[in-house]
Amino acid sequence: MKNKKLLFFVILLFPALFKIILEFTTINSRKLPYYGPKELNGNDTVYYKVNSTFKTLPVNNNETQGLENFNLDTVNFPLFAVCFIKQSYKKDDYRMAGLTEYAQYKKDKIKLIPFVIVTPCEGINDPTCLREMQKLSVGNKNILNMYWPPSSFDSLNLTYFKGKPIYIDYSFFVLVDKKRHIRGYYDGRYIAEIKRLTEEYQHLRLKEEKEQMINVNKIESK
Repeated sequence: MKNKKLLFFVILLFPALFKIILEFTTINSRKLPYYGPKELNGNDTVYYKVNSTFKTLPVNNNETQGLENFNLDTVNFPLFAVCFIKQSYKKDDYRMAGLTEYAQYKKDKIKLIPFVIVTPCEGINDPTCLREMQKLSVGNKNILNMYWPPSSFDSLNLTYFKGKPIYIDYSFFVLVDKKRHIRGYYDGRYIAEIKRLTEEYQHLRLKEEKEQMINVNKIESK
């Protein structure tokens, strides 16, 4: 009788234990690439970093004000996915089709991932702002609308595209890790690409949480 109870208990726990083992073995075996120029510092590789400060519209709704800085700090935004939509893509809704699908029907799958959509804009009274992009934020607080002055918008975008694969273009999402390294590019037009983004985001989060746990244990054991 005791053996039967033990067997029943093991059967109940097995799926959860298997998932934990699978996640940790995946963390140890799978490595996402680093994109952008790389430098050697002795025996160490120095990976390319991006700036995670963008622009936002002023909160007080003063039409005479320009854009304000908004920093995606590593505490509130340890990882994030950013996409740059230029003015000529204003009416091309299909470029966001993959994210739109998730935002409407699978929002639980992406609710913990900060998606940042950056569009060209001078300020609150700028008619060229792509305000229709804000519709993705409705009901999805993790989808953030950011802006950048049109005069330097291409330059900002290029900083995220240094050393990119040749097929990468505007409207691709860029996955950025806690150290602000570029870890992946994803075509926002396709559901499969957003799915891949969510999986690789979760992979990086698990890996970083594991490293943080190891560092904490090292400190406590001293």
